[in-house]
Amino acid sequence: MTAFRNILAIQALALIFCGPARAGDEASGNVTMNTAKTVIRHAWMVRARDEMDAQRTILRVYLSSVDIGQDIKACKTLSCADSALQDGAMVDYGDASHLGYAVRLNGGKVQYSGGTDADAFTLTTQASDRLAGKLLIDDSGRGGARVEATFDVAVSNHFDDTP
Repeated sequence: MTAFRNILAIQALALIFCGPARAGDEASGNVTMNTAKTVIRHAWMVRARDEMDAQRTILRVYLSSVDIGQDIKACKTLSCADSALQDGAMVDYGDASHLGYAVRLNGGKVQYSGGTDADAFTLTTQASDRLAGKLLIDDSGRGGARVEATFDVAVSNHFDDTP
């Protein structure tokens, strides 16, 4: 009986110090396009080659209303991870002058893609494997999307062709 109590005590301490597993890292905000809108609740980030310049590596942040973490972690390619997003936004971060982003809302029925730059990010943490801060992209004046989010996210997947 003592061994059983010790195991329970260790499990309780693990929950206290490690916390429960999260369905993605911390995120909140909104993605809007015309009358379509979603509330951001989850975030994930992957490392991949820049699709515009294979010599560069980017971080792609996924902001979603639903938990797509298992789908992203199971992917072997960037396009697979992209296809998991059906209600939210994905935004590239890196040192390129043009950073792509895409919005998919209402199960992918409403879509928009555009470009931004690093100024869209106001970061409080910028490390090779973690980004935290705020994101603001507003193309609504041109009939595009508006992405406004706060996030704290770590890399959850590296794709095979990344350095």
